[in-house]
Amino acid sequence: MGGGRMRIWLRLDSRQRWSFQAEPEGEEERRPPVLSQGIAGRLWPRLLAEYHRARRAIEMTERMAWMRALLRKLEARVDPSESLLRRMRTAAEIVLLHPESLSAPLVRRRFFRFLRRRARAHARGAVLNALLLPVTAAMAILPGPNVFFAWNAYRLIAHLLAWRGARRVLRQDCPVHVRAASEEGIIVSRASPQLHAEGI
Repeated sequence: MGGGRMRIWLRLDSRQRWSFQAEPEGEEERRPPVLSQGIAGRLWPRLLAEYHRARRAIEMTERMAWMRALLRKLEARVDPSESLLRRMRTAAEIVLLHPESLSAPLVRRRFFRFLRRRARAHARGAVLNALLLPVTAAMAILPGPNVFFAWNAYRLIAHLLAWRGARRVLRQDCPVHVRAASEEGIIVSRASPQLHAEGI
């Protein structure tokens, strides 16, 4: 895989809780993953587009207010570190930046523990969404777009891609360099709401 260097920051909040963060993908996640391999990578942009089309359809239909409320609750439960993990699938290397007050071996251990935990969670999520595919497909009998099937298929692929990204780093297929932030002239501050975070 031929991605570029990915920088991840370890940040501490006011209670000294850890989080690993990177710049959000923004529009990048809407673009076809040219360097992705496998069925999941090829399906991702199509399922993402299909989900957004279904989402727009229910937003414009007044009688589907209950469905909008339900989807918002589901979206609020999505793991905020998910896009970070997906991006690891194509990163050429990861540079993990941390405050000088912490040792590099400790940061590396906690980072890999974070990856193992998230990999297990996304594996469970993928199995659950796979089991729900027949149920959500049957909801096509309801009026309007089958947004539940679109959501479920979208979540299945999202879990698979996040799991694949975490596993790639855990297998050491992508080198991880741990450095104090000051080495690159960066001050690590408290967590920013504009960045993806995962509490540890």
